[in-house]
Formats: sequence, structure tokens, C-alpha cells
Amino acid sequence: MKKYFKSLFIWQLIGGGVFFLIVSPLLIATYQYEFLFHETPFLKLVSNIYNVLLPPTDLGIFMLDLTVSVVGIVFATLFYRYKKRKPEKKLTTSDILKLIEKGENERVEFKSSLRHDYRQVKTDKNLEHVILKSIAGFLNGKGGILIIGVNDYGEILGLDNDYWSLKKKTKDGFEQRLMLIVANAFGKDICSKIQVSFHIINDKEICSLFIERSKRPVYFKENNQTVFFLRTGNVTNSLSTSETVEYLESKQKKRFKFQNI
Repeated sequence: MKKYFKSLFIWQLIGGGVFFLIVSPLLIATYQYEFLFHETPFLKLVSNIYNVLLPPTDLGIFMLDLTVSVVGIVFATLFYRYKKRKPEKKLTTSDILKLIEKGENERVEFKSSLRHDYRQVKTDKNLEHVILKSIAGFLNGKGGILIIGVNDYGEILGLDNDYWSLKKKTKDGFEQRLMLIVANAFGKDICSKIQVSFHIINDKEICSLFIERSKRPVYFKENNQTVFFLRTGNVTNSLSTSETVEYLESKQKKRFKFQNI
């Protein structure tokens, strides 16, 4: 955060300076040049304007200088915030195919379905907990991509069985159900950390979740216990209370160290 405001301050200084020293004099000179029908050389007009603005000789000129600088600062602030804004991550079908070919790792995990049990060939809502644990692991870790509709071996299974189990038997119904269980388990604010995309591969539709890391710890309630899950390597593990405390403390120290660089 300290680094953010330091960079913002620098951008504001540049913005105020550019507007005050370059943009404003040029605009005024251009207006006067056209108003005087090109009778006075443009460069002479610019020079005269600089003589008036620097230094300000009365309160009116001072207020003009201040106004121009403030406008520059506002523009610089808006531009910096826009520049820092994180773009929405959209995974293409080509991206997904490459990820599937490489297999699971610390940032990528496959799940066969949201709620369809392929072993017992039936709908099992408890399988949604498995999805939630994986999401929690990515949120608490470095973030990552969860692909639903693909088994552990990279075989494309699709989402038809999941669609069939929903009231709204479409990808919209699937996404609505997914966001509902995420909001209920972790809070509505966490939904903004997850970007949902759908892809058709081999005539089968699958779903990918691009999951950002969460700034706050995310817990999942399991058997009346609050459990902290973390993605490490290519597995999602539950941490004990002491392990969770130790991990969060080390994470906080790293963040504090980074902010003060």
C-alpha cells in the first residue's frame, strides 16, 4: 500500500506539472493565435503566457495556476487508477487445451463434475463440497485455475450430467448454482475473485474458473468444524490450527516486507 501511494504521488506531481507547464500554456496560446488571426507569432504568444503565469503577479493568476495544476492532478490520478486496474481474465479454449495437456499442478486442478457422481452414476450434492475445498485452496494460496468437466487424467467428460441435475439445465443455471454455493460458503465478496468461462471441446462443454488469491483467509465449514484449505503442489490440503496460524503469520510478514521495499 505504501508503494502504491508513493507511485500515485509521483504521477500526480507529473500530471500537475505537465498541465501547468505544457498543456495550459499551449491551449491558451492556440486560442489567442486563432483569435488574433495569426497576427502575432505563435511562439511569441507562448513566451508571453509563460511571463504572465510564472511567477503569478496577482491573486487571479495564482488561482488560475492552482486550478490548472489541480486539473492535471485529477487526470493523473484517474489515469493511474485505470492503469492499475486488473483486467478481467478470460481463458480461451486454446488456453484450456494447453492446460489440460500439461496436467494438474500448483495452479491448475481438474474436477470431473460439480455434483454428479460418476462412480455411483447419480447426483450427489455433497460433491459440491469438494469443489468448494478446491476453490478455498486456491483463494488461500497463489490463486489458480479450476477446470470442471475434466477428470484427473485429462479426459473431457463435459457438464451434461451436471446440467441435468439442475433446475435451470443450462450453463447459466450451472454458473448461478456455482456462485450461490461460493457466496454461501465464503461470502458474497469472494465471488468477485472468481471469473467463470465455458468452453466446448470435442463437442462437450466444460467450465473453467480463474481464481484470484484472497487478501483475507477463507475457511470452509466441514462437519461443524472450520477448516483452512491450501493448495500446495498439485494437491489441496487441510491445515491444522497451528499450521494455519503459522502460514498466515508468515504470509503477513512477507506482505509487510514487500510493502516497505
